[in-house]
Formats: sequence, C-alpha cells, structure tokens
Amino acid sequence: MYYKIISKISKPLSPEILHKLFLFSLKLRIFKKEKNFSNLRTEVFGKSFENPIGLAAGFDKNADAIPGLFDLGFGFLELGTVTPMPQLGNEKPRVFKIPEYEAVIQRLGFNNRGVEDFLRNLKNFDKKKNQILGINIGKNKNSEDNFSDYEFLYDIVKVHADYITINISSPNTPGLRDLQKKENITKLISRLPSKTKTTFIKISPDINDRELDDICNIVLDSAKIDGLILTNTTISRQNLYSKPIKNSWKIEETGGLSGPPLRGLSNEIINRVYKKTKGKIILIGVGGVSSGKDAFEKISLGCNLVQLYTSLIYQGPSLILNILKELSYLLKKNNLKNVSSLVGTNIKP
Repeated sequence: MYYKIISKISKPLSPEILHKLFLFSLKLRIFKKEKNFSNLRTEVFGKSFENPIGLAAGFDKNADAIPGLFDLGFGFLELGTVTPMPQLGNEKPRVFKIPEYEAVIQRLGFNNRGVEDFLRNLKNFDKKKNQILGINIGKNKNSEDNFSDYEFLYDIVKVHADYITINISSPNTPGLRDLQKKENITKLISRLPSKTKTTFIKISPDINDRELDDICNIVLDSAKIDGLILTNTTISRQNLYSKPIKNSWKIEETGGLSGPPLRGLSNEIINRVYKKTKGKIILIGVGGVSSGKDAFEKISLGCNLVQLYTSLIYQGPSLILNILKELSYLLKKNNLKNVSSLVGTNIKP
C-alpha cells in the first residue's frame, strides 16, 4: 500500500530523487516508532543491541539521517559505503526498480561526498549508549593502490564506529570483487592495523566455492577479522523470470540485484558459511529481508544479526516495527527465550 501511494504521487521522479526525499524526511524526525521488545535484545561482540535488525550499507552513504533512522526502530545502523575522496559514481540512470518483485537493480558505484563530510556528520551526532553504528568503507574507483584506501579509512573512522565493514564485494566498482581472492584478501588484512575495532568483511553472493572456503579459513585464522556480512547484491538474474515484468528491459541492466530475488542465494551462502565456521565467527545476514519471517530464517541459519535496505523502499517507515512485532511473536511461538537461542538452530519459521 505504501509503495502504491508513493508511486502514484511521485511517478515523474527518479528513484534517486525519491531516495533523497526519504532521507530528508528522516532528518525531520517525523517517524517515531515505539519499539520495546524484551525478547529481541541481544548481545554481540560485547555490545548490547535493542534488537537484531539493522540498516544495510548503501542507504545512508553520508551519515545524513542517523537519528531519524534510529527512530524507525533499527537496532543498529551501518553507514556508508564511504570512500576517502568524494565520488560521483557511475553515469545516470543507474537505479531501476522492479516492483513486480519488490526488487532493485543498481549500479551506483560508491557515490558519496567523501570521508571529511562523513566524519563531520558523525561528530555532530549525539550518540547514545544503545545506538550501535557500523561504518562501511570502500576504495575510490581510480585509486592506484587497492589497499591504501582501506588502510587510511580504517584508521580515521575507527574512533566513531562500533564496528567497521570492509566492502570488497560491490559489483559496481571495476575489479573490486577481485579483492576476494585469497592472495588479495590476505594482503588487505595484513595492511590493517592491529586489532582495535570489531571488523567484518562483506562478501558477494556470486563467489565461487573455492573462494568462499578460502575466506572462511582466513577469517577463522585471523585475529583482525571478527566475522562476515552475507551478502552484497548479485549480478545473477536467474530469479527474475518466474513472472512477467512490465518493463522487461530492466532485467538486462548491469548492476547489483537486491530484494526478495536475492534471498535464497544469500541464505545458501549463510548456511554454507555457518556449517563451515561452526559458530566461531560472527555472521550478519542481508539480502531479501522484508518480514519478521525472513529475519527469523536468516538467524536460524546462523546469523547473529540481520540487515535490510530494499524492503524499506517498498514498505516505508512502518516496516521495521512490523518486522520486530512478527519476529518477537515467532520467537514466542517457538518457545525461544531470545534471539541468541535461535542462532543456528535451523528452525523453520
């Protein structure tokens, strides 16, 4: 209903303009949701989360609307992806909605105002104890060194972050996914400072079996990496053919696909990684989460926390509260005391 109304009102506007308007409305703090669910509180990497539902990177690239996003009911936010220098990103149009699937294809290309502006916004935010912030860092497109941008950003943002995510899996920066190869990821980790902040690596759902096994082994053996975020967007289109699409040309657009068509692929990766790592690392699941049932499923497969983004575009400001209500109910229905008792149980919602 939310999406139908917004679509009718804003038909002439591009998805990027609509996103800017949504961010602006969040800055006005007009969406304040009640969100107290005692059975959803959880502790991960020594931090207390009001609930396990977080905002995925990409929604608030410049840390513009932190208070307004927490007003929606999120248990944590991941801001960015931020790069050292401002970056325009790829040529427009570069965002394509596929409402038949509540999905999006985008090739933004790490568009952001750079780390100076990002840090300025963080410094102006009056952070409260239970407001958990992650910062997602990436490299500039034309950087000559694949590793120096991460090294620089890690050092400069760590004071403001509860955790840091190293993004080496976006399909929209040429060559970025090559950093997932064993020799490159090992070198990247070696360039990071000694353990100072909880650190995650965000990986692609399109990764091959060998690379996935390599990354799991590297993270298990590394003192610098605490876990994985599973997963980024996909370049696969195999789940976009089960029903007709009004503007079928959009399927052929290059870029990362997000939303419900990504859910199954993301869950397959989560399942494999949890079995491989046996709960020894922290997992954050993202991809196709649009209900409490989806969140329950990802946690059951082995995730400690869950993130979303695309469903917020389609379902609007009430989404998070609806997810929290359903997730809380599902825990009670399955006689589970809290979120941590669900992790890795493989219980069907």
